[in-house]
Amino acid sequence: MYPVTEPAVRWSIQKKFITLFMACFFGLQFIEFIVGWGVFGEFVTQFLHWYSSAWEWLIKWTGKHILHLGYDITILPNGSGDTTYNYVQIFLYLVISFIFATVYILIDRKRNSYRRFAYWLRVVMRYYLGYMLLVYGFIKVIKLQFPSPGLLKLVQPFGDSSPMGLAWTFIGYSSAYNIFIGGAEVLAGVLLFFKRTTLIGALLSIIVMGNVAAMNFAYDIPVKIFSVCLVIIGVYLASYDWIRLRNVFILNQPAPAAELKMPAQKKWKKIVQLSLKLIAIAFALYTTMWSSWTGRHEYGDLAPKPPLYGIYNVTTFVRGADTIPPLLTDSTRWRQMIIPYPGYAVIKNMRDSVEWMNAKIDTATHKIVLTDQKDSTKQYSFAYLKDAEEKYTFRGVLKGDTTQIIASRFDEKKFRLLSRGFNWVNEYPFNR
Repeated sequence: MYPVTEPAVRWSIQKKFITLFMACFFGLQFIEFIVGWGVFGEFVTQFLHWYSSAWEWLIKWTGKHILHLGYDITILPNGSGDTTYNYVQIFLYLVISFIFATVYILIDRKRNSYRRFAYWLRVVMRYYLGYMLLVYGFIKVIKLQFPSPGLLKLVQPFGDSSPMGLAWTFIGYSSAYNIFIGGAEVLAGVLLFFKRTTLIGALLSIIVMGNVAAMNFAYDIPVKIFSVCLVIIGVYLASYDWIRLRNVFILNQPAPAAELKMPAQKKWKKIVQLSLKLIAIAFALYTTMWSSWTGRHEYGDLAPKPPLYGIYNVTTFVRGADTIPPLLTDSTRWRQMIIPYPGYAVIKNMRDSVEWMNAKIDTATHKIVLTDQKDSTKQYSFAYLKDAEEKYTFRGVLKGDTTQIIASRFDEKKFRLLSRGFNWVNEYPFNR
């Protein structure tokens, strides 16, 4: 890190431009982050709403009149961070940042440097990147982002998986691997909170976020833009020590120690800065850990399982007085009923088509009511009975016909993916 207190040295145009460009580009992203946070008072929230509305109009207008996309932007930011909206937005960020940096340098060309401003810019970027690394790190360590393969994934044909779904299953299978990659992100984030360890934290962030970005591109995970931006922030933070890194790793020369003095020399200012630092770190650790921990218990691996949770293979399907044979061409006969989450059931027919249902299960009266998610008027009520061999008999009316369904609950732990486990000794490869 360059010392903030050393005598003024005139910066090159390139260095000034990069500092101002990054300040504007990162500032726009940071405001977007705050807008999505939504923890402010009514006035601030209303202002941010106006800000978001103005950007929405500008992005749609740019896509139509400047980039001539050929279609209207109708899909706003959602679970995907790689929408057309996001690409046009990042394009505008780049253009605005370029114009801002160029104009500001011309107006303020007599200034020698932006040393103090660059110091505080770096501080904010350190904490922002550190916070995001904690967010993504803890949701892996606590195993929320990549849960264990669920019932639906276990019965899905391998070839029907999307590249993103394949990546989620691959990582979610192993708790140890989640802790490894998530722990690296948490470590990088914590290191960025301290000046003495900023360089190693920045370098580690480049490695871990570079891996994330590579996976996003390789497996078509729609967080490509954001992950690349985090890598760029890491590179920018590490670039402050470029001369020292070059001397050590390339020129085999001694590297001078970094001067880490704070700009504020007065004691009360140091106390304030240290207090704010501790509050920021405590807040970052608490919010990221707590949200991941509660999330895992609410909708992750540790969330309560619904009644009748499991996979039910249909062995007998009787409609009226007719027993329907299990023909693979029959789209009306059930093949499986899967109850993966509270309030939901999935019906899989003989052609492997799936139909999501809302499910209301009463264990006291032994009744299950299934409601079609696409048409709430289609509601089917069944009484169920369980025998000693984990076989269930469901009796009710399905699409106007009295129906009896006999199904066996399949123990999901018998899937090879879940039963194989870890083995220190493998006399032969077990690649299936």
